[in-house]
Amino acid sequence: MPLTEVSRLRLPPHPDDGGFDHAAIHRSGSRLYVAHPSNDGVDVIDLSARRFVHSLSSLKGVAGVWVSEEGGLLFTTNRREDTVSVFRLPDETELYRLPTGSRPNGIAFDARRQTLLVAGVGHPDIGAPPLATVIDASTGRRLHQFPFPGRSRWATFHAATDSFYVNIADPPHIAVIDGGTPSEVRRLIDVPGRGPHGLDQDPDGKTLYCACDDGQMVQVDVDSGIVRAVGALAGAPDVVWLNARLGRLYVAIGEPGVVQVFRTNPWALLESVPTAEGAHTLTVDPRSDEVHVFLPHSHEDLVLRDS
Repeated sequence: MPLTEVSRLRLPPHPDDGGFDHAAIHRSGSRLYVAHPSNDGVDVIDLSARRFVHSLSSLKGVAGVWVSEEGGLLFTTNRREDTVSVFRLPDETELYRLPTGSRPNGIAFDARRQTLLVAGVGHPDIGAPPLATVIDASTGRRLHQFPFPGRSRWATFHAATDSFYVNIADPPHIAVIDGGTPSEVRRLIDVPGRGPHGLDQDPDGKTLYCACDDGQMVQVDVDSGIVRAVGALAGAPDVVWLNARLGRLYVAIGEPGVVQVFRTNPWALLESVPTAEGAHTLTVDPRSDEVHVFLPHSHEDLVLRDS
């Protein structure tokens, strides 16, 4: 079995209906950052010491977290105040807090141009549409804002094709935005599964991996536009994460509480590892091949090593 438990790291408690959201790792700083929405904070873990250090606070409803290793930056989307925060690493100084569209969630970053794209979910009850907000992270200046054709989910920037990709839940599409002129949705890729949710990319090739709410795993060749359903999932997925060196894709499924491990070439399901009810988010440390899964009821980071 490739995944074995290494440790469990205690994190700050939260209310019974709380939990964790997206997470990312700053490799050179050996730190992990995980959103803790119910506590309005980002929990910081020292990976070398294997311990919780502190929380970055006053980030209302923080949901998305992304680290730019090249730029030495940490980004968070703060859904209850419709803002995005930009922190400098490794000292974790907040440089900017900027307005976005309603209920920001997904983040993608073009490190070469220092362009940050924030995907807002929108709020139909108050007539707020899903919006993309594009920001120059070097200055904090907003460059563009434009609508999505439906509720957005996770996002990524694919350097090989110089494009941003954003999952659209309904109708099920992946929106493609040009990296050089990120001012509109350039085209839409039809997705044959309901509710595109988790999204990751092969950094050395031209493949996207998209996990859908209806339990389908979808593979997209971004050059040809060919989309294939390649596997069935154990339930509705949330976060997916690729370890490109090992050729493994990890999918967090909160119900029934498992991480599914797929080999990407040739495609195959390797195993389903029980975690805990509601554990819908994870991240991967590529230096150690460790998978961090966040358990909402025990307030823990479950560390699994891929052997």
